Amino acid sequence: MPSRALALLIALVACNPPATPIVEVPIAPATPTRAELARAAYDANRTALEARRTELAARLDAERDVVLAEARKLVLDAITDELMPAWDGTRWAFYGTTTTPGKGTIACGYYVSTLLEHAGFEVERVKLAQQPSEHIVRTFTAKAQVRRFSNKPASDVIAEVERQGEGLYVLGLDYHAAMLWNDGETVRMCHSSTLGTGGAICEDALTSPAMESDYRVIGKLLDDRMVEAWLRGLAFPTYL
Repeated sequence: MPSRALALLIALVACNPPATPIVEVPIAPATPTRAELARAAYDANRTALEARRTELAARLDAERDVVLAEARKLVLDAITDELMPAWDGTRWAFYGTTTTPGKGTIACGYYVSTLLEHAGFEVERVKLAQQPSEHIVRTFTAKAQVRRFSNKPASDVIAEVERQGEGLYVLGLDYHAAMLWNDGETVRMCHSSTLGTGGAICEDALTSPAMESDYRVIGKLLDDRMVEAWLRGLAFPTYL
């Protein structure tokens, strides 16, 4: 018969068996969603554009004409090939102010001001977005270069944009602001509107339901003054 001390030891071991070793199972990282990948690509494009801006700015004084031409094409391609497509489908709202493509809502003025800010222009994003559309045009376009159309068909506006040539324009209407993009084949209206798809889109300007307006004003972007300001990081005070 075991001693009292041995009996107590046996009981203690029985009630406290050795701990089972914990095996750590590795957890696979979550697969990024399509939206997350798109936002990462958008941010990467902005970072790359800023790096190119810095590089070109360093050459501006020595190679002014060459650098201005390179910078103009760089900004135009970045906006039309990378930034604008990322905003397609972002929902419209009258008070929409999102800075993230595809997330939240965006109003028409904020669509224009946010695109320009994300392209590297030093703009007052909120203040600019809340201005009458002609003030948005005048912020970037000299008075002599502004074209106004009162009670004219949309085709007259398109014809003027085609006459002025390829590039980006700011378009102001009675109650709307947008961009016009002339790629040499089609003039597209790029904007965020409650009409049509009810969000951000680039569509044929001639047939866009948002093009209806008694008054229209346009100003071409990316002239030498605007491009140089972009290169040097100069501010664009909002026209009031």
